[in-house]
Parts: sequence; structure tokens; C-alpha cells
Amino acid sequence: MVAVKRIGLEGMKEEEVTQLMREVDLVKSLSHPSIVKYAENGSLGQTLKAFGKLNERLVASYVVKILERLHYLHQSDIVHCDFKAANIITMKNGDVKLSDFGVSLNLRAMEREIKDVAGTPNWMAPEVIELKGASTKSDIWSLACTVIELLTGRPPYGDVANAMTVMFRIVEDEMPPIPEGCSPALVDFLKLCFNKDPALRPSAELLCEHQWLKKHWGAHMDLRPQDSIPFLRRVSADLAKNSDVVRHLAAMDITDPPVPERPSLDDIISGSPGRRSSNEPSSPIPSGPPDSIF
Repeated sequence: MVAVKRIGLEGMKEEEVTQLMREVDLVKSLSHPSIVKYAENGSLGQTLKAFGKLNERLVASYVVKILERLHYLHQSDIVHCDFKAANIITMKNGDVKLSDFGVSLNLRAMEREIKDVAGTPNWMAPEVIELKGASTKSDIWSLACTVIELLTGRPPYGDVANAMTVMFRIVEDEMPPIPEGCSPALVDFLKLCFNKDPALRPSAELLCEHQWLKKHWGAHMDLRPQDSIPFLRRVSADLAKNSDVVRHLAAMDITDPPVPERPSLDDIISGSPGRRSSNEPSSPIPSGPPDSIF
């Protein structure tokens, strides 16, 4: 079975057709089980509309998988440029895939001006707003915005209606406001991603080893079907008349099981044996990568 999206070209401007073909060519060039395939459960953005927000443990389990996908893109010199919950689609088994490469930047081909402003204001990195150019580290900033979006139901500055005001705040504030109630490990994770200097932000590969994700490593490995969004969706259908119960399930915290022994990073990240990120700190980082991307 195949699903085909048809787009009428009549009435489209030449530059719109050109941009559309760029997106087609980019997606055709990517071959990976976690990039753009049919996803039964829609996007994480749709999940937020249904449940309002997710608990930290469940967000961490998604972030592990999201980072693996970002690592693959960045290894291919692709910057997503519009990273947010609406562009992360989910499968029935809780897996995630990235979508919507309409404004993506191919660092190898340089098919569009690197200093163009692209993306959605609340998730934009400050260097993109200031026309200094997007990079893989711009996606890291957007990832942190997405974490806040998943935790609270809306991105940073979600209470500000004017897009220009949002972009001004992103550039002028030390960092976006971090929600109350976040664990110390998560606060550290967000602060690293929100460094105003892109060069000082960790890569997707290094973030996979952050203590916040290690803390939830066992939860990611042993995630039960009843802990997943697909399960909660089935529950919501059965309990449609009792939304308070459904919201309780989506927000509940479950004690993490003992953390199992973890394989080395080289064993699980495809296509990068023995490699480390160029911004790796001088002191060694304890092992503890996420689950395999396959």
C-alpha cells in the first residue's frame, strides 16, 4: 500500500515550484528508516492538542529517539531549520520520524542563501534571526524549544502574540524562560542547548550522553506499551467522557526501573564508528548512549 500526495502546480509561482522540487530532491537523497515514512499516529503536535502536555519521563524517551534522527541529518550536512513538535511524527510502537524538509538547508549543495531566515519564530535560534546563518547547532536550539513545547503544551514565548516581539525576545534575552518544575538535569540540558554562541552548544551526538537522558535510560529501554502515547490515545477513545482521567494518565510519573548496562556509542550509531563530535570536551564523557536507531 502506498499513499501519494498530489500538489497542483497550476497557479504556483516559478520560485514556489523550484522550492518544491528542492524539497523532493532532498528527501530523495536521504535513505534511513527514521526519515519520512508513513506514520500512523500523526505528529507530536497533534498529541499535544489531545493531551495538553507530557511528563518529563515520556519527553526524555522521545528526545533520545529525536537526537538519533538529528545526528543522522547532521552527519549528512543537513540542517532541518524548522524543528518543532508538528514536524515530528509518531508510529504505533512509539517510534518517531522527522518530516517537512521544505526549508531545510543542505550545507553541501548550498541550494539557498545560508543567511536566509527560515523556520517558525518561537523555535528559531538567535543567529538565524540575526541573519548570521543557520547551522546544525541551530537545530539544537530548536530541539530545546521543542522539549519545552512537549512539557508545557506550547513553545517558549507562547504567550506572546506578535512574531516580531518573539524574535526580539529570543535575541535580547539571555535564554528563553525555563518552565518551573523541571529536574536539575533537565535544566542543565536546556541551558546547554540555549547557549547564545552556536559553537558552544553540544552536538546531537554529545547530547545523547547527557545525564538527563541517562537518568531515563532504563525507561527508554523498558518502556511499556501502556506508557506510550499510542496507548494513551486508545485509552482516550474509551474514556472520551472523562477527560480528567486521560489527562492524569498523560501526566503521571512512573518510577524508573534499574538502569541496564549500556553499549558503547560506536555500537549503536550507524555510520560513525570510532568518531567523536568536533566539539567534544577535553574530559571524557561517561558512556551511556541511547537505543539503536534501527
